[in-house]
Amino acid sequence: MKLIKTLTWTSAFTAGLFLGGLVHSSAHQPDENRGRTTQQDQTKDRAPEPASITGELTRVNPQAMTFSVMTATFAKMHFRFDDKTIVSGAESNVAGLATSNGAEVTVTYRNDNAGNMASKIEVHAKR
Repeated sequence: MKLIKTLTWTSAFTAGLFLGGLVHSSAHQPDENRGRTTQQDQTKDRAPEPASITGELTRVNPQAMTFSVMTATFAKMHFRFDDKTIVSGAESNVAGLATSNGAEVTVTYRNDNAGNMASKIEVHAKR
C-alpha cells in the first residue's frame, strides 16, 4: 500500500513538473514578430503603388468624372478622375478630355477600394 501511494505521488509530481515546464517554456519563448510589423501590416498602411497604361481614349463622362481606355490587348479599363488629376498634352485640362475621344493616352493611376483613380493623364497628339 505504501508503494502504491509513493508511486502515485511520484507520478503526479513528475506530471506536474512536465506540464509546468511546457507552460513555462512556451510563455517565455521570444515572439518572432514582437516589435516588428508584418508584411501584411505594411501593405495595409501604404498607399497602393502607381501603375500606368497606354491606350485609346474611348469614353469620357465629365458629370460622373469617369473615362475609359481601350488597351492594345483590347481590354477596356475604366478610371475615375478628380480635381487633383493632372492632364497634359493636346488638352490641358480635364474638361478638354471630352473632345479627345480616339486619342492615345497614357494614364498613371492607383487602384484603391473604389476602383482605378487617375493621378495623371497624358494625351498624345492624334496621328
